[in-house]
Amino acid sequence: MTNDLVKQFQRGDHDEAIHRAVQAIDDHPHDPKNYATLAMMLISISADDEARELLVQALGLFPNDPELLYDFGVLAYTQGNDQLALSYFQQVTGAKGTLGEDAQYMTALAYQRAGQPAKALAFALTAHEAAPHKVDAALLCAQLMLAVGAFTQADEVLAPLLARKNARVLFTYGMSQAAQGMDGSQWLDEAKQLDPAGYDQDAGHVRDIAGFLKAQGDSDD
Repeated sequence: MTNDLVKQFQRGDHDEAIHRAVQAIDDHPHDPKNYATLAMMLISISADDEARELLVQALGLFPNDPELLYDFGVLAYTQGNDQLALSYFQQVTGAKGTLGEDAQYMTALAYQRAGQPAKALAFALTAHEAAPHKVDAALLCAQLMLAVGAFTQADEVLAPLLARKNARVLFTYGMSQAAQGMDGSQWLDEAKQLDPAGYDQDAGHVRDIAGFLKAQGDSDD
């Protein structure tokens, strides 16, 4: 039933999916997964107060449930509280399966936003190695590698994903090629065709990084 609820929510039928998730809790109040499912729905529609109230209640009933801990981490992350998010994610990073992989990835994101790229890369690599087919983890790894000049390693992470024609993968790979003095225009042009708005956003981000690295280089001279 949980998968059906999630699919219904993802299709955009938020009100009915949430109503059914509440009913699932009423029908099976001793199943922590029902609370976790409803909490993630509430987080997704930015109903943060309701999500927090639900998670506090649920963790009182199931204090060590990994899905509930993960959801509380996601809530803290969406609210910009990286340290609190990390305190929850790090309780789940050792979990088996998809949940542990997701916790590794979210830990990397939180460390990245907190200005700790080395720690971010360590967790991003762990997430990528656990699920090399996942685009988000691969992209995060590559972006962190580019930021420290590890272009060859970034290429190795992204190359197996190029056939998927994901605009962000193509863009990041093209930038890595260009940074190494090679012609990355093929990948950059294709990325722009697939997602013009995303291309402009990513290009602006790269310009910010390039300016920062140039300022660092100038200060070293």
